Amino acid sequence: MKLFTRIFLTTVMLFTLSNMANAQIFQIGVGGGLTQILAPSYYTDAVGDGGLGFSTAWNIGAVAKIGLPIIPLTPKAYFLYHSLSGDGQYSGMNIDYSQSISELGIGVEYNFIPLPAGFDPYIALDIAYNSFGALEANGTEISGTKVNRFGGGIGLGTEITIIPIINLDVYASYKMFNLIGKEDGEDTVTAFTLDAFIMFSFL
Repeated sequence: MKLFTRIFLTTVMLFTLSNMANAQIFQIGVGGGLTQILAPSYYTDAVGDGGLGFSTAWNIGAVAKIGLPIIPLTPKAYFLYHSLSGDGQYSGMNIDYSQSISELGIGVEYNFIPLPAGFDPYIALDIAYNSFGALEANGTEISGTKVNRFGGGIGLGTEITIIPIINLDVYASYKMFNLIGKEDGEDTVTAFTLDAFIMFSFL
């Protein structure tokens, strides 16, 4: 009797999990957008004032999501490559600064009630492992500028249905790239990003 009960319960569990898996929607998307560096002032000040002159830059990346049945939460994983640059004159010399930030993260989206016209708004929380590339001045690396840090972000977005299997995901977020692992005196690097991804859905 116990064996029969175990077999019955196992069958029910497998059947339930199978139905849940089939109800899930896997999405993968590619895209990019703009990265506006907000702080610290060393990053944003003009080159002529002793800063790096970083302001609005571009980013490119990919995102994957799994739509869960019943609950309005969507786990996601993503990668973004931010390319930062600034230029100007300092002490009579033309200086071009550049640096990259590679962001590998996971997060969760809370989906609101879908709006008319195929809009599906959400709020999201992200955590990420960020790799700062070497800071370069006129193509020459400045030593000691390659670091890895953990960061996080919060954002608002919406998916817009184009056709049943393709959505446009528009996402605006506030990011802190180096929340954890900072050295003494290290300022927090923050940015505002605005991105758009073409999302492809699979059952």
